[in-house]
Amino acid sequence: MPEPQILIVDDETDIRELISDILGDEGYRVLTAPDAATADAAYREHKPDLVLLDIWMPDSDGISLLEQWQQQAPLSCPVVMMSGHGNVETAVQATRLGALDFIEKPVALNKLLVMVERALQTQPASQVELPPEPKLAQMLPVGNSEHRQALRQQLQSLAGHQRHFGLVGEPGTCLHDMVHWVHENSAIAETPLRFDQRAMQAITEQRLDRGCIAISAGGLLTANQQQQLHDWASAGSTQRPRRLVIYCSGDLDSQYLQGSLLPSLHELLNGYVVMLQPLRRHLIDVPLLLRHYSELLSDQDNLPYRAFSLAAQNLLRQYAWPGNELQLRKFVRQLLLIGSNEEISAEEARQQLQWLQQQPALSGLDGEIFNQPLRQAREAFERQYLTHHLQQTDGSVGALADRVGMERTHLYRKLRNLGLDPRQVGKSTETIMESEQ
Repeated sequence: MPEPQILIVDDETDIRELISDILGDEGYRVLTAPDAATADAAYREHKPDLVLLDIWMPDSDGISLLEQWQQQAPLSCPVVMMSGHGNVETAVQATRLGALDFIEKPVALNKLLVMVERALQTQPASQVELPPEPKLAQMLPVGNSEHRQALRQQLQSLAGHQRHFGLVGEPGTCLHDMVHWVHENSAIAETPLRFDQRAMQAITEQRLDRGCIAISAGGLLTANQQQQLHDWASAGSTQRPRRLVIYCSGDLDSQYLQGSLLPSLHELLNGYVVMLQPLRRHLIDVPLLLRHYSELLSDQDNLPYRAFSLAAQNLLRQYAWPGNELQLRKFVRQLLLIGSNEEISAEEARQQLQWLQQQPALSGLDGEIFNQPLRQAREAFERQYLTHHLQQTDGSVGALADRVGMERTHLYRKLRNLGLDPRQVGKSTETIMESEQ
């Protein structure tokens, strides 16, 4: 039986030849293509066992080619997307179109070989019966704190007026949910909503006459791309309604937008920037969020509803939630999945919280970190990293300094700059439980 045949599609000759040589040395038969047209012809003629498909190519893009293959017939083999400039939206879109996985360039040798081996043992996504992807209803932010009340008013105002705006918050503060809610409750709800790469592609190809686009300011947009955004947004009219949203995920303030955007593009926002506070600054909302997500996940994902006891609520409202609301949502989902009693006790919540604290520091960031410029991504990682070790050292800055190898004065300054209070963040679940007794 012949060895599997792999089609490598990449417009960069060095990368194409490097991957080809590596896979050839491993005994695979290799085909290569420098662009979408050549790749399409090779895919149809040779029917490879696996395609490694680059996102950006001179004549088209990998997402469009994948979509074309899916529309014409079910995928005949697994497809793994490759990109040196990928983001979460791109990865999600590729997966929904049938891609098996998404790998970043430059590709690590060990990771490449493991992924190829796994992909060749997997059926194409189009041949597998998949359950529909769960989707939470877009709702206004839950909570009684002053921040959440003001945030609801801001979002309702945005939905009622056709204005451009900025949105700033840490990873896990559900920036995309806010954009979706504003769009779905506005007068242009029936028009398209596009994020990041697909938005830029639609504008460049002049395929988006009306609708809403949301662009990450951390996407390292070129001056030319920013000018394209400005021209598209400023050309909106009553007949062609257009809304532009610039969002930032990281430890930022509204001044970051002004410093990172062209003046003409920043002026379109007209100073209207919505700031999302991290959950640790409005912990009073935690009990309502626990009940909200327990009810929502129960209804939409057909999970058993479980109520949080008062003791469990008190325990969880003292946790710093470094991954913010998204982390809390996943925490609730896990408890609904693994528990059997109708009520979640403080002990069960404590055990799950201990497990959460033992996870790697990046667990709360999800893929959002890859949507940020290097400086903001580093700050987000540092916050998670130091939060993780503060929890392991019960808030002792001295022990933390030894553990992370930093001089204590510099460490205090770093914690202050990142907005981390060692006494609050370092509370272990046992300490929190003791304070409740």
